[in-house]
Amino acid sequence: MRTQLIVGLLVLVPACAWAQTSGSAPVSTAGSAQPIDQIRQDYRIHGGPFYINPSLLLKELGVDSNVFNTSGDPKSDFTFTLTPQADIAVPIARRALLKATVGADAVYYATYGSERSIDPSVRVRGEGYARRLTLFAEGAYLNTRQRPNYEIDVRSRHLENDLQAGANVRLSSKLSFELAAKDARTEYDADAVFDGTSLQQTLNRETRGGVGAARFRLSPLTSLGVKFDRLQDVFEFSPLRDSQSYRVMPGVEFKPRALVSGSAWVGYRSFTPDHPESLPQFSGLVADLGLSYTLLGSTTFGVSYHRDLTYSYEVEDPFFVDNSVGASIRRALGGRFDTILSADRHVYQYEQVLTLPVLPFDRIDTTWVYGANFGYRLRRETRIGFGARYYTRTSTTVNFAQYDGLRLGATVNYGF
Repeated sequence: MRTQLIVGLLVLVPACAWAQTSGSAPVSTAGSAQPIDQIRQDYRIHGGPFYINPSLLLKELGVDSNVFNTSGDPKSDFTFTLTPQADIAVPIARRALLKATVGADAVYYATYGSERSIDPSVRVRGEGYARRLTLFAEGAYLNTRQRPNYEIDVRSRHLENDLQAGANVRLSSKLSFELAAKDARTEYDADAVFDGTSLQQTLNRETRGGVGAARFRLSPLTSLGVKFDRLQDVFEFSPLRDSQSYRVMPGVEFKPRALVSGSAWVGYRSFTPDHPESLPQFSGLVADLGLSYTLLGSTTFGVSYHRDLTYSYEVEDPFFVDNSVGASIRRALGGRFDTILSADRHVYQYEQVLTLPVLPFDRIDTTWVYGANFGYRLRRETRIGFGARYYTRTSTTVNFAQYDGLRLGATVNYGF
């Protein structure tokens, strides 16, 4: 039934002159057909009503020293991940736009065939323009065996479906407002098990509610705004985890041509479980920040920070607060060469079920990820890189969550 609903939405999108978007942030100025002009200018292939931008990514090609993220007797293997992808757009005069991104990760391991997978993804957006108003609808589908975060070390098949529909209104030349209804579902296979726990039992859920954003354009390159949402989480097999929450996040956005580019959103979230006698409440700081600054046109400094609540697979620790911070430096070496150095730290602070005895100390897992990459750019859309990524994880309470690993190899981004 869920699949039929998604297919039905995507079929109806062009007829209704709607479009697809991600998150609560508008992807175009309300009432403006500017995205159509950009697509007609930038997309490399044009046939009939279709504009196509194909690409091929070799995300990694090399050796993984710890395939299963184990604390003892790690297994090494040769691996690569190849991702063909295409952006497809169909403008309808200057009144509507249908846009899709279609791709799939082909993951290969030479020795451990159990880790191989094909992971398709589809994202479709439709937009309709009427003076100061943009109507939109969006559907996203992901079918993957990749690890969802640094908590779950097993590669388990799961589906992520996300539907949104709403409107963006331009109230003045500088002020716009967006509101959308959201319905998302996460589903793990019945045989998805990690640390003796069924991921289907603890993580299958539906998220529904409303999301929105208001933005004020200070300049052509800078906007102030506030994002907000009110969502309900309903767990299919663990109703004890059902909850409601709201989030308000003021912030600023900088376009890529600004001196500082990226966005920074910092705000407040209130999380209220339906069974407060069993699950702890949460209220406090949340953030989503990613900014970069380019010095003298050759050195780019980047910083990131993320803080929010995330559901855990653990039965006794139903969620954790994720604090993640990162930094990177990219240095251009001549006209075509560059090097990139990065470091990220992810701290997961777990919250325990209230009906259990209080432990003498909290569970806190920390993951460090260090990266180095040297690259050569054949042209603007094509870069070949060679590098390494070292990661290490520690835990205050869980022995099997303490390990390290190294990935060595090449990456290629190729635009046709």
